[in-house]
Amino acid sequence: MIRRPSTLVIAALLLFGTPAIAHADSTSLVVATTAGKIRGTASAGLRQFKGIPYAAPPTGVRRFRPPAGVEPWSGVRDAATFGAACMQPANGVVPAGIAISEDCLTANVWTPTAAADGARPVMVFIHGGGFTEGTAAEPDYDGADLARKGVVVVTVQYRLGPFGYLDLSSAGDQYTSSGNNGLLDQIAALRWVRNNAAAFGGDPGNVTLFGESAGAISASAIMGSPLADGLYQRVILESGTPANVSDRATSAKASAAYQALAVAWGVGALRGRSADQLQSAADALYNLSFSDTAFGPVVDGRVLPEHPMTRLASAKGPRVPVLVTTTRDEARYWIQEMPAVEYVPVEFYRPWLANLIGDGNVDAAIDTYRASRPNLTSAQVGLALVGDAAFRAPSLRVAETLARRGVPVWVGLFTTTSPKNGGKLGSPHGIDLGFVFGTLASDPDFYGGEPWRIQLSGQVQNLWTTFAATGRPGRTDWEPYTTASRSTLLIDHTSAVHNDPLPGERQVFAGLPYDGVKPTLMELTPLTYLWAGPHPARTSRSTAAGR
Repeated sequence: MIRRPSTLVIAALLLFGTPAIAHADSTSLVVATTAGKIRGTASAGLRQFKGIPYAAPPTGVRRFRPPAGVEPWSGVRDAATFGAACMQPANGVVPAGIAISEDCLTANVWTPTAAADGARPVMVFIHGGGFTEGTAAEPDYDGADLARKGVVVVTVQYRLGPFGYLDLSSAGDQYTSSGNNGLLDQIAALRWVRNNAAAFGGDPGNVTLFGESAGAISASAIMGSPLADGLYQRVILESGTPANVSDRATSAKASAAYQALAVAWGVGALRGRSADQLQSAADALYNLSFSDTAFGPVVDGRVLPEHPMTRLASAKGPRVPVLVTTTRDEARYWIQEMPAVEYVPVEFYRPWLANLIGDGNVDAAIDTYRASRPNLTSAQVGLALVGDAAFRAPSLRVAETLARRGVPVWVGLFTTTSPKNGGKLGSPHGIDLGFVFGTLASDPDFYGGEPWRIQLSGQVQNLWTTFAATGRPGRTDWEPYTTASRSTLLIDHTSAVHNDPLPGERQVFAGLPYDGVKPTLMELTPLTYLWAGPHPARTSRSTAAGR
């Protein structure tokens, strides 16, 4: 049977034009992209270009559809300021002075002005925020310091919440993959990078895709999509894995609940609502039992033909080098969002833990964590179990899966503590960001600013950029991860390589495949398991799926 190409496939093939082939001028503030010329700014050895459209505004009839090709412009477009953040809760993380709008599909580029021997490695970052909030304009993600290490840094924005992940597949072919529009935005941004990297002095054949939290979940989902093959050559996953990719049944339930809250059923009715009305319905949905699992990538049969873990384990999966990191105390970030969790004893998590590993294993699991880290309070033991179940354990499963296929993969564990709240956060979710980007000063209370931290940031950046350039982190004692050695770099004041650190804790969740079948997304997050209705003290920035 000959099948007619779907609208999605046609869009994927025609989304952008041919790559820019002109040689880059490392000093010019005017750059010719495939859609038109832009003018950036210069600062301390860098050129910066912000708010560059990589796709057409996803508004009007384009709402809920795959990204369309960027509309060309004449003259020289100003690229001195960030574009609008994508639609999200108004009281969240968007910096002052940044608008929130549906018209938000933009990229930002930092590139060194110094002449280079050949094109530079390109590092493309996807921000976190639980697929409900976040913007590339957040100070944590400023690419200037990282670019000064000799790479071209690109940060991108993508549709969030119902604008990027609402399952409307029953509406027909144009909406079959509406539950993955945010993911398609990211793939479109990678195509834009491939077609325009050379104009900024970058190598379109040496692209490192990296992200943190929801950004790392996105990057791992992109690894699971054949549509993105060839658009990246290395991947860095910071606190995020395919474990948070949903299935059609879950996305359909979230979609039905959302449309009921919006009092609008179907594409036509939803398109008749204003962006603010749609966002208000999303805000209400986040306070129901769906919590942090309402929106995100989904196995839809097209963008993601199968669960990404299945593809990563198969011979047809990508073979690009991968660097995987987590933090030791991922879930203690919640203390900033819901202060009460600092006092919730580990017994509170028993039903959730029993659902994951079996009731007969709960006592042994708790005892293992208490013995491994005797300095932890009861509440901290509970949060350690939650953080490892959601982040460290699935990250190790990714590393194991790739290593078994012979794919080079390195594993790191940030044990660097945050000084905030007197150190109560431990090494929380997101602590790595300031060190990777060199943006410790963006939040000194959270990251700290002592000289050793600044020095450590430079060391982390050298590892990340060396990996981007060569496919290896460049530290000779940090060997690729295998199930025999489990070589892991503990990143801290004094970083050191350890084989199989915290082995007892690792073994607690070793039986879970994290393949979308067990555990399911709803089982993975205690917020959805423990609270049947609105849960206490939820603020706009969530950590179950991302900082």
